[in-house]
Amino acid sequence: MKNPRISLAGTWLCATLAASVLASVAAMAQAQTVPDNNASPSSRPRLPMTAVRLPEVLSDSMGVDFTAYFDDSVLPAVRQNWHAVVRQKGLAPSPAWKIVAEFAILRDGKLTGLKLAESSGDPDADQAALAAITSSAPFAALPAEFKGDSLALRCHLDVFSPHTNTGDARPPRLIHNVAPEFSSEARRKKIEGVVTLSLVVDTDGLPTDVQVVNPLGHGLDEKAVEAVQQWRFQPATKDGNPVAMKINAQVNFHLY
Repeated sequence: MKNPRISLAGTWLCATLAASVLASVAAMAQAQTVPDNNASPSSRPRLPMTAVRLPEVLSDSMGVDFTAYFDDSVLPAVRQNWHAVVRQKGLAPSPAWKIVAEFAILRDGKLTGLKLAESSGDPDADQAALAAITSSAPFAALPAEFKGDSLALRCHLDVFSPHTNTGDARPPRLIHNVAPEFSSEARRKKIEGVVTLSLVVDTDGLPTDVQVVNPLGHGLDEKAVEAVQQWRFQPATKDGNPVAMKINAQVNFHLY
């Protein structure tokens, strides 16, 4: 049997953005991304969404740039768990939430010294933030070039209101694409089709709140989410400043 290949048809963040997709990204794998059209621009609510900012390094970094480590090993887990814990506890995100937590990551990725540095004023939100960080550990081991025993961090957990109307903001641009894999079940049953996802591209250009809108099943929904969570964007901008924006993405699965 031939190995399956995945073909993802066309990449758009809106109808006018196709030409801006990098050629190397399109050659590797393409994905169709379209604005959220579930409602008219004037009626779409801009509900607050949970957010986690790039951590501040409190200890000696020893000249090591931890940006890639944070992007790959810390932020995705904390963001996902922050959103999940808030939902599980039935909390309504509030713009008043400005939570700061401090903790350290040991060389092997274990968490230590977690504490609340600044409260939101809402005890439930504070506890949810700490629970999100706790459930995200252990993280990946610290980069090999870092020779310290631990890395002390300050992490900001808050909320933002995503822009869903592309008329007043320049949409995000896809700069790094990861192709999804087939699930074993879908490969065995030769399942093909499209998974539609909604996501928010935050002000750091990272996908957050990735949700399945139109599922395909057979394990492909999870594979689509895993891939999109690894995408990277130049964030949307309004008046020259980065803003969060909600978009939809269609991931096509085809066997050859």
